[in-house]
Parts: sequence; structure tokens; C-alpha cells
Amino acid sequence: MLAAAVLLLVGCAHVAVQDMGNGQHSLTASAPSGGYDGSREEAIEESNDYCAKSAQNAVIDGFFDKSALGPNGEHSSSIIFRCVTQPPRGHEFGTPLTH
Repeated sequence: MLAAAVLLLVGCAHVAVQDMGNGQHSLTASAPSGGYDGSREEAIEESNDYCAKSAQNAVIDGFFDKSALGPNGEHSSSIIFRCVTQPPRGHEFGTPLTH
């Protein structure tokens, strides 16, 4: 029961967004399941949440997957993104993201 609660907290942890200059931001997200697809999805959700705070949409500029597993077997992915005001068009690189 305690292990399940810890995994839930790890999956819901908010991550720090770093300002990279020139309108780009980065963050690293981890997921206890789903491999890199899970950690990338978490990164997309976090970037969308960050941009939504200023009524904007996230646009992915790139992903970087960490090759080593975390201490609890979780995968981690970093995302580089920008926040834009144009309407969402899909999950393609260089276009705003939607859920």
C-alpha cells in the first residue's frame, strides 16, 4: 500500500521549468510505467500546463530521453518547448500540443 502511494506521488510530482532564452523552456519528467512513451507524455502534459497558465499552447522543439533508469525503475525524458498564442493544430513537432 505504501509503495503504491509513493508511486502515485512520483507520477504526480510537478517539475521545475527552466528558461533557456529565446522563448524556449525545458523540463524533465519521469513516469513509473510506460517506458519513454510514458515519460514523454508526462513531459507534454507538464509543458501544456505551464503554457496554459499564460493562456498559450506548448510547441515541442525536441525530446531528450535519459538512458539510465531512475532508482525506482522509472524512465525520464526532457522536453524543449515554446509557448505560443496560435490555436492548437496537433501533436507534430513545431505545432502546438493538445490533449
